[in-house]
Amino acid sequence: MKPHTYRLVFAALLLTMLAVFGIAFTADSEPQNSSLKTDGIGDAKLAEEKMMSKEERIVSKDKKILVVCYSFSRGNTRKIAKQLQTVLDADYAEIEPTHPYPPYGGWNSEVTEQGKREVAAGFMPEIKPLAVNIADYDIIAVGTPTWWFTMAPPMHTFLKSQDWTGKTVIPFMTHGGWPGHVITDIKEYCAGAKFAADMEIQFDSEGGDHMLTSQADIDAWLEGLRKELR
Repeated sequence: MKPHTYRLVFAALLLTMLAVFGIAFTADSEPQNSSLKTDGIGDAKLAEEKMMSKEERIVSKDKKILVVCYSFSRGNTRKIAKQLQTVLDADYAEIEPTHPYPPYGGWNSEVTEQGKREVAAGFMPEIKPLAVNIADYDIIAVGTPTWWFTMAPPMHTFLKSQDWTGKTVIPFMTHGGWPGHVITDIKEYCAGAKFAADMEIQFDSEGGDHMLTSQADIDAWLEGLRKELR
């Protein structure tokens, strides 16, 4: 065989080998390239989700929060409301009836019987105007003591006088061992609202200020709200 013939045969064999190995390399490497492309899309999607999450947090931080409570006797509901105000960095307002109730003097006291009559009749006493405009707030915590298994009448007046559409409400209540249906009633009167985690806080049954619900349980609720609403 002549020298140039050897060269042609060698060249043909070399081209054949390159073609075969080239196909094998391509088949081997394509899944890797596809994987890289997929990872790239995943990274972009993850970055987008992180950005959206950040934006949502920023929007949430811009929401205005208000804590409103009615507190009577020992000021137990006020104590919880003030903790909420601090943790949520909220504004604070307190409901006051135009005509104050008599002081609490035990189960046989005048205010106990008055409260019973008002609750049974669905009476809504006149309350003083708040120093804030509820319409200006996005998230509103509302707290009341339990009066005869439901909310105190001044809170009833307040809830019924507002438009709760589109608001987020945080219901909380204090009681002396008989929580009743306060939280359910708050949700019923705040028609059109969404609701964050609620809380029932128990104090002693004699109308005192000794809290039976642990502070740890209250702290856990407050921290859960802080995370939920941030």
